[in-house]
Amino acid sequence: MDKSKNILDSADKKLLEVLKSDARLTIKELAAHIGKSATATYERVKRLESMKAIRGYHADVDPRFLGKEFSSFVSIRLKEHESETIRAFETSLGRIPEVREWYHITGPHDYMIKVEMESIAAYHQFINERLASIPNIATVQSLIVLNHQKV
Repeated sequence: MDKSKNILDSADKKLLEVLKSDARLTIKELAAHIGKSATATYERVKRLESMKAIRGYHADVDPRFLGKEFSSFVSIRLKEHESETIRAFETSLGRIPEVREWYHITGPHDYMIKVEMESIAAYHQFINERLASIPNIATVQSLIVLNHQKV
């Protein structure tokens, strides 16, 4: 990944910033933002996609419209830290649909996961059934989201 960042020029970086803000812009509109022709911009987008600098295009959907009224960040500390147990833990997280994102972090905890679900009762069930079934978890700390705003 470090090598990929070195081969991006200022127009590539500007293009990525513009797409990050609004991925629905046309190639012509993107070209105007970066000061390049539509053809050159199209080629840049395709190159950035092929090198995985652009990982996908997504709709930012309010989870409440999907019945997900409850969000929490969950800090997890593992008992053991061998590569094999870390891989197994990460694989387990990837199989849980309520886990929207996870981060391997530094500090007193090893992982921070973001979960979204219908209610506090669903969260209680998630903690007691889904999370508790994953081996190697030493501690879990919940941080309940009261309000949020993307910037």
